[in-house]
Amino acid sequence: MTHKSIWLGIVLGIIVTLTGVYVYYRHETPTFRGQALNAPIPAPEITMTDDEGQPFHLSELRGKVVLLFFGYVNCPDECPLTMAHFKEALDMLGDSSKAIQVVMVSTDPVGDTPQAMKDFLGHFNPDFIGIPGTDSQLKKIWEEYGVTVLEGGETHSSYTYVIDRKGDQRLLFNPDSSPEDIASDLNILLNEN
Repeated sequence: MTHKSIWLGIVLGIIVTLTGVYVYYRHETPTFRGQALNAPIPAPEITMTDDEGQPFHLSELRGKVVLLFFGYVNCPDECPLTMAHFKEALDMLGDSSKAIQVVMVSTDPVGDTPQAMKDFLGHFNPDFIGIPGTDSQLKKIWEEYGVTVLEGGETHSSYTYVIDRKGDQRLLFNPDSSPEDIASDLNILLNEN
């Protein structure tokens, strides 16, 4: 055996080992594209009536990944863009999207009637849930999630709270998160044990 053959064998062995390590760790520890929280935080319960007039309890969505967004139907840009991105992300996930629920909590108790929310969300996906309510009901939820609401329903806190199947907050999506990034992170959460 020549020195050249020995060196070639060593180099190939190193390449195969490094490739195996890379594939193992890349597969074992997927990276979130959204803003991951340092540790999971139990999502505060929301008990309201939804835009269909049905009782809504956030805890009843355990077993699903929840995208919890705060916005209003007359929003000129951010709210419809976010809902469109959610729709695209869920479309990318195909049948897996059945294990995901989008919930929009109103930030405009006056303008966001149940019918207005149902109509607005129906433009994107009829399965999206709207949570209208009175000022006092909604303020409690806003406070629990740290959402700042200005006059007319505008929010300073425009993150989407991503809640895993166990009911813990895991991620935040910025308003400009792409459908591809959202779908990627949702896929990771759906495949967790």
